[in-house]
Amino acid sequence: MSRDRYTYGNHVRVSMDMAGQALMNILEDLTAEVRAGVNEGVRETTKEASKITREAGGYQNRRPKYRRSIGWRFQTSGPMAEGQVYARGHEYSLTHLLENGHHLWNAPGVMTRAFPHWKPGDEYANTHLAQNILKNIKF
Repeated sequence: MSRDRYTYGNHVRVSMDMAGQALMNILEDLTAEVRAGVNEGVRETTKEASKITREAGGYQNRRPKYRRSIGWRFQTSGPMAEGQVYARGHEYSLTHLLENGHHLWNAPGVMTRAFPHWKPGDEYANTHLAQNILKNIKF
């Protein structure tokens, strides 16, 4: 029984009593390839979304420590792949304040301006995830 899908004609020859096992082997190989492609697509998308988030917004010169704290992580559990862009350490507490602006405690009624820097990374991830997954799945 030949299990190489990339050879001439993609044919597999087996006897009828071994057909079930041969089909299961082919499906297992296909599942493993698709899972690896999905994992790599999610990893690439998360990494690029982190880079876009880090470079977006007008706060770069004022908060270099916050900018450096924006990172990404990738994990799998069973058939699920998850990528996350986040701010490391204590810098996570600035995320909402920078993204939306906030009131100043010593100047009632005055708000700081917002630096909407998470939205471009989020939009990139939403639009490019499927493309990156399909790019990494080999058929």
